[in-house]
Amino acid sequence: MAACGDDEPGEDPGPSPGSTGSSSEGSSSSSSTSSASSSTDAMDDSTGADTTDDATVGASSDSGSESSGGGLAIPEWNGCTTVDYDDRSADDADRTIAIAQQGLTYTPKCMIVAPGQTVRWEGSLSAHPLASGNANDGAAGSPDNPIVATSTGSSVEFTFPDAGTFPYYCELHSFGDGEGMAGVVHVLGPQ
Repeated sequence: MAACGDDEPGEDPGPSPGSTGSSSEGSSSSSSTSSASSSTDAMDDSTGADTTDDATVGASSDSGSESSGGGLAIPEWNGCTTVDYDDRSADDADRTIAIAQQGLTYTPKCMIVAPGQTVRWEGSLSAHPLASGNANDGAAGSPDNPIVATSTGSSVEFTFPDAGTFPYYCELHSFGDGEGMAGVVHVLGPQ
C-alpha cells in the first residue's frame, strides 16, 4: 500500500490515541447517522460484481475502476486497491482512523465496515479539514456519502447505514485521486 507523504517533515501529530475532542461541524456518534434513503446496492455497476469475504487483487487505479475476478470487488478510489483494505467490520473492531499521526496520511487509509457501523476520525481537523470524495471530484464514490465536511475539533464520527464505497480526503493535503491525504471507507453489501 502506498501512503504518500509518510516521510514528510512537519506533519501534525494530532492528539494521542486516548485523547478526546469534538467537532462543531461534524457530528457525535448518535447524531451522525446519514439520512441516505438510497436502497441501491453500491456494487450495482456495469460489471455486476458480487461481494464475498475473499479479497481479489485488481489493477491499481484512482478513478473509480473496479477490481474484478472472484471474491470481493471494491471500486478503487483515493489510492485504495482491494488488497489495501483493513477489515474492521467485526462487532468488536476498533473503527478509528488516525489523522496525520504517521505522516501526512490517514491510518488506516482504507477500511471495511458493515452497514450501520460508525467510523471515528481522530486528529486535528483544523490542520487537516476532512471532506467526502477526492480533491478532483467531491462526488467521487457511492451516492449519499455520510461524511460531512469538517474543519474544527479533534475528532468526528460518521455512521454508514448503507453499502457503498465512500472516499474522503484532507482539503489541504490531498493533490488528486489518492495522492497525499486521502482514503476510503467501504461498507459491505449483502452477502
